[in-house]
Parts: sequence; C-alpha cells; structure tokens
Amino acid sequence: MAGTYYQVFLCHRGPDAKRTIVNALHEKLKSKGISSFVDYEIVKGTEIESHIVKAIENSLFFIIILSPDFASSKWCLDEVVRIMRVKNSGGSSHSPRNVLPVFYNVKPSEVRYQHSDSWDLSKVNRSSEMQRKTWSEALHELSKITGIEYNTDSMFQEEAVKRIVSWVESNLNDLISCQKESKWREQIEELEQMLTSEAFKSKDAFFIGVHGTNTREFSDHVVKQFSSRFDAWSVLSDEADPIQNLYLDLIGKVDEQPNKLKFSDYAPLRLQNKRCLLVLHDHAGTGIEHLRPLLKVVKQNFKNQSLMVFISRFQHRLHEVEVDEVIRLPSSEDNGGLLFICHGADIHQSFINHLEEIFCMRGLDVHLLSENEVLRDSKCLENARVILAIISNSLSINDFQRLIRNTSKVIYISYVRHSTNESSSDIRFDFEVRFEEPTRHYDKVRFKLMVEKVMKTLNQADEKIMGGPDFPVGLVKRRKEIEKMLTEIKSLQCFGRFGLVGMGGIGKTSTAMSIYNKMHKKFEASFFCLNIREHAGYYRGLEDLQAKILQNTVLNVNKDKRTYDIEHRQKKIEINDVKHGKSILSSELKGINALIVLDDVDHESHIDALYRPLCTLGAKSVVVITTRNRDSLKREQLTEIYEMQELDKESSERLFHWHAFLKPEAPAHLKTVSQDVIAACKGLPLSLKVIGSYLYGHESESDISFWEESFRHLQENEDIFGVLRISYDHLRGNEKEAFLDICCFLIGKLEDNVCIFLEGCYGMGQTLLNVLKSRSLVSTDAEGRIRVHDLLRDMGRHIVREGKKDRVWEEETANDVLEDGGRLSTLRGLSINNGMCFPENEVAMCPELRILVVNKGNMSGTDSHRHNSSRRGFLQKVRCRNLR
Repeated sequence: MAGTYYQVFLCHRGPDAKRTIVNALHEKLKSKGISSFVDYEIVKGTEIESHIVKAIENSLFFIIILSPDFASSKWCLDEVVRIMRVKNSGGSSHSPRNVLPVFYNVKPSEVRYQHSDSWDLSKVNRSSEMQRKTWSEALHELSKITGIEYNTDSMFQEEAVKRIVSWVESNLNDLISCQKESKWREQIEELEQMLTSEAFKSKDAFFIGVHGTNTREFSDHVVKQFSSRFDAWSVLSDEADPIQNLYLDLIGKVDEQPNKLKFSDYAPLRLQNKRCLLVLHDHAGTGIEHLRPLLKVVKQNFKNQSLMVFISRFQHRLHEVEVDEVIRLPSSEDNGGLLFICHGADIHQSFINHLEEIFCMRGLDVHLLSENEVLRDSKCLENARVILAIISNSLSINDFQRLIRNTSKVIYISYVRHSTNESSSDIRFDFEVRFEEPTRHYDKVRFKLMVEKVMKTLNQADEKIMGGPDFPVGLVKRRKEIEKMLTEIKSLQCFGRFGLVGMGGIGKTSTAMSIYNKMHKKFEASFFCLNIREHAGYYRGLEDLQAKILQNTVLNVNKDKRTYDIEHRQKKIEINDVKHGKSILSSELKGINALIVLDDVDHESHIDALYRPLCTLGAKSVVVITTRNRDSLKREQLTEIYEMQELDKESSERLFHWHAFLKPEAPAHLKTVSQDVIAACKGLPLSLKVIGSYLYGHESESDISFWEESFRHLQENEDIFGVLRISYDHLRGNEKEAFLDICCFLIGKLEDNVCIFLEGCYGMGQTLLNVLKSRSLVSTDAEGRIRVHDLLRDMGRHIVREGKKDRVWEEETANDVLEDGGRLSTLRGLSINNGMCFPENEVAMCPELRILVVNKGNMSGTDSHRHNSSRRGFLQKVRCRNLR
C-alpha cells in the first residue's frame, strides 16, 4: 500500500477558508509542481481519520490557517496537536518539519492566550478538561512561531498566497540542499541524470534497479523528491495481491465504471493515461517468480515516460528483473573505519597497544602516530575522520591543537591529571591512568564508554559487531596476515573458503570475530554462527542453526515454530529435518554475496548440515570455519587454512599482566614469579586469562608464597584441564556448585534467570555470578546470556563425571538413570526431554534435586500417545524437597 507523502499539509476550518485562501493556495502550489494535501471530502467527526493521520505524519511542511472560528472545530484542534507532535519529533525522515501559522483575520495573541470568545476552548462541545489542556498547550506553542498575519482589510489574497508559496519554496530549497549533502547525494544526482537522459525519454517505462543497505530510507527520498513530477505514484512491498494495490494507489477505487466493465479490465485502461512512478521493495530477496504478474502489468501499461524503481538488498535480483540502469547505495563501510591514535612519548607502550587491539577487535583500521611523527608530517592527519588524542605531561590539549588544524572530530583521553586549566569543546575522557603509581589501576567501565563513543562518532555502531574479550592481544598481527590471504582470494573473483585451525583456547573465535567485524559491511548479507559444537548437541540443534543462518541473512524466522516466513508474503516453509534444511539453505541463499562464519565446527555432520549447502552463495562470498579438528576440513578443498599459533613471549606478558594486575607490568617483587607463571601457561590465551584472573588481588609482598604455590601447581599439570582447574579449586563451596550448575545446565540462559536460579538454590545469585566473572570462568554476551568457554565447560563436566556424578545433562545418560532409578536419590540436577518417563508405577524419590530441565522431545504415533499419558502425571511421580 502506498505511503501518503505530501510536500505541504494544509490545515484549516473548511467553512472559513476552503473556498477562499485554501483553494487559491492549493492551485498555486500545484502550478509550481508542489503537492499539497486538502481534504475536500472531509466528514465531520470527533476523531482524525486514519488517512489524515498518515498525511500529517508523512508531509514535509505544514500550513495552518488560523481563522476566527478555527477553535470551534475539535477536528482542527486535534490536527494542530498532531502536527506539533510531528514537528517536535522530527518525523521518520529526520528532515526539518517546519510549520507556518497563517493568522487569518485573528491576532497571534488571541491564539496564544485564548481570551476572546471565539478562542474560548471551554465552549467546545463535548470536550474534556484533558482535551482542552492539550489543545491550549499546542495553540500556545504554535502562536510563538513566526508566521504570516493576513488581514483581509489590509492585504489582498493574492499577496498572502504569494508570501506563503515563497515560504514553501524557500524551505524546499533548503531541504533539497540538505539532502544533496546527505549520504544519498550522489545517488539522487545519479537518478536525476537518468531522468533527463535520452534513454529515459525514448521509453514508455524506464526501469531502475537499486541495491544496498538502508533501502527503505532511500525510497523515502526518491518519493519525496520526485513524486511531484508524476501524475500518480505507488510504493509496494512484495506482498500478496500487489496488482490490486497498485491499481488502487495509481487510479483509486472507481465506483461507477462505463459499460459495466470489471475493475480488473477497466483499471489498465485508466493506467495508460497516466505518467506513473512505482517504487517496488523486494524485501524477501528470494527470487521474483511471485512478482512476474506485477512486472508484466507494469511493462504493458506504464506509458508516458513512467518510472519503476526496483529496490533490493541483493544485486543479482536486479538482473532477474532486467533493469535499464543500476544504482548502488553506499554502506557504512564506504565511510571507513579509520581511527588515528596520537600520543606523547611518556605513554606506556602496552596501553597504546591495548587501544590498538581493542579497536582492531571492533573492526577498525588503526593508525598509531607519536608526537614526533605528527611534527615531521603535519599533513598526515588531514584525511582523518576521528582522532583519539592521549593527553599526558608531554602532549597537552593546547600542544595537540597547535599540531592539528583540520576539521576532524577529536576525542581526548587524559592519561594523567593536569594542573593546567585547559578547555576544549571536544569529547574528553579523564582516565588518570598513571600506571606508574602502585594504587592506580585500569578503569574498565570508563574505557568501555570511551570505546563506544569512538564507534558512534565513526558511525560504526552496528548491532552486528561482535563483542569479544576485554583484553584482546595478538589480534592486529593475526588479522593483517589473514586479511592478506582474503585479499588475494578476492582478487581472483572466486568464492573464498577459509579455515582457522588450532587447539581450544588459542583465540580462534576472537580472531574470527575481528575479521567479521572488519569485513561484514562489504557483503550483502552476513552472519556469525557461534558455538556450533555446543548448539549441535541440543534437540534439533542443527535445524535451529540452519534457521538462524536464514534468519540473519535473508529471512524472518519464527523461532518457536521453527518456520520462516518471507516478509510481507503469506508463505511459510517448515524446516522438517537437517536434509530439508540443507535444501532450503541452498535455494534461498543462491547468488547472494555473503560473509558467514561457522564457529567451532567439530564433526562431519556440522560440515554437511551447515557448510556444504552454502556452495550456492554468490561468487564474491566468503565462508570462514573455525575448528580444532583439522581432519574435518580435509575433504572440503578450502582456499586457505590458517594455523593459529600460541602467543609469543611479549603478547603473553601483556595479556597476563592486564588480567593479573589491571596494569601493563607486574610489581617489582612479583616480576620473577609472574614470568614463571606466564611461561607455564605456554602462550595459551585462555590459560593466561584464567590464571591471571585467579591471581588478581594478591599483589602485596606477603602474597609471594601464594604465587609460588600456584606456580608449582602449574608445573605439576601438563594437561589443559589441570591448568584451568587451579581457579576452580580455590572457589568456595557454593561458588563451585554454582559453576558446575552453569556448565551442565545454564549456558546460554539469560543472566537475570540464572541469578534467580542461583538465589533459589544458594541464597545469593548476582554475588556468586560476579565471583565467577571476576575469575574469568563465565561471561555475559551482548544479548545478556551466560557464556562459558568450551574448555572450561568441558572441565566442569569432567569434574562432575569423575566426582560425585550428581548432575545428568546428556539424553543417553538420563535414559539410563530413569530406567535404573537407583541414582535418582543423589541427583542435584537432571536434564531430560518430554518423551522420557519414570519407571512404571514407581514414585521417584529425588531429595537432593535442585534443577530439573525438561526439553522438547520428538515422539510420534503410538509412542506419542503412550508418553503423553505419562507426561500428564509427570511431576506427580517426583518427590524432591529442594527442586527450584
């Protein structure tokens, strides 16, 4: 259905002004090609009709004719309230929504204070006190806007109309000028050139294809800028029955038709007499078979230099429509993610490296420039969009402002407190780092605020950006090496298949996140499929992952029903099983240039279900697989495989120091033993992070023996579980139990829900979770869900299997437990599916059970009927005093 776009909305009371100034103004605007809304068929009522509401919300400018009896109309007063709200909100287009009051034989003071009889709102029939208050406030605000006073005794109508039209034209010129400076400037100019070309003039209907991101916003610009050049226009999505909606938009509904022709026969005849604009959105991007009837109507009936703009995220769809010209919309990638970091000579190198790594993690290109480098070449910052200036004793704000004179946005970080009274209109973050002082530590919260501010300033705040670790180390080097490989692949114009291989905890996922953050905006679609090994173990896990890939690339997935519906179309397809999901992936992603990361692939079934169906992606696509199992990639003929290596000595030190001390260096009395601990971690990032977090807070000289004991423990353990377990072993009783509960049952659950569970079991929730977070044993992702590194998860489950065996989370083991029944009395936690049942005619005694997880099962036929009866009385057969 078409939107209701008008350049001018004329608000007035009909009996006072419709046949005089309003009609003259409407005709004058029309003669100048300016569309204006006037409801000549208005029906008296108490509420603004929906079409009036749409017209107000989608108009550029508003002219309110305030006549003597204006305030007697509830309709007019409601329109004023809505117009002022739209003006103050800025509207969906984020363009200025200017209002011009025309005081038609009234004084502004009458409108402002409502003292005269004709503006006494208490006399409005059937009005409430709340309504009168709302009207009064809106009129008061309106009267303060500079308008035009039109007194019929002293001004001719022609002069009043001329002044109003002049105001409209001035505002339109300002808006067009503003739009040309916007991100669509080049594309609007390109479209303008196409409409004046000989190719356009030589055709009855001209087809233009547009592809890229933010297509809805661009189509708004097209309609508002060009619709006045056409007799009629329509904006359609790829919805059901688009032909009927097209006719209704372009010619309207006809009540009486000559010779009693059917509407479907009569409409095309009327359409041929109009010069039309059609904007068609291909939201689903899943082929154009369902649009072919509409395209046939357009090609047969669009005449008189009509225009169709076909808008899609995906470039290859435009070739299926056979467009005459193509316009590419710019993405945020075109703006660049380039950040310059300037610093003095007294900044600790580890802090500079940390800034570089954290922004590398977010996908930016980072350039480090010392004070001397800026002095040697003052032009090096001329093209910078954002500069991060670290202010210290050797480089003050005044010093920096003398060095740089471009118009870049500058964000200042105060490395130390300044005694000088410097001022700046730019953004400033006072960290007061001073790592040289024993009591000074890294401020995580302030640092994160600064990072987010930089990303927003660079226009790189993106919901698809992956978070990653607080202290990334080694990413810059790894990303540069991998980007070089990917660039070589791209130069060959071939589908890139890339593998990241290495042992668990070595940083594969963080590296893949950095690559994804840097590159995903270059593609038509993208998705980071996280923790495949974990999710594939759940019921219908692979089917759900297939659905997620579809959801985050082209489709809108109904997670509860495991179906996806193509946006605006009444079509649903259920993913029945993995084989069916593979077929859907292959067909729906065909031809799309996408970046897809498959993280933690561990089995042939993962490759078969998720990777092989992606072979139909467009030629410019890239698929990245992270795995610790190199053998799983042997048959896949990947373009490149990157072997992840352990961190070198310098990077290991930096990562450990940040976690153990929140500083770039160890205190003097712990330097020797910390070097021993770092060496024992063997360059494995996860070990350095967990052990460093475990030792954090033990910095006094009396803690040396604690450090030495920890080092001896590390020496005695060669396997990774033994190294990581040192942090677990030093937890207290309930902290250990909470960690094991999370490892077995609560990974991926919302933090608030996990806190509620822990509170019920142990009398405290957030406190326990904070302890586990401080030890780097658990974390929370961007969606607020609990995450545990798979090695730590496996360690926790290994502790349960080798210890009390009081938690059961695997389906096969759960079946054995239910059939036997002997272990039920010792269980603290149990996960089953709803197809399982307890032994016949027995009551299960579970005195220690604190958590029971019932997952969806998959039963059918007679089995389903039998188990349904047992499920109805399921909890009646469980006896447990601690179940939460």
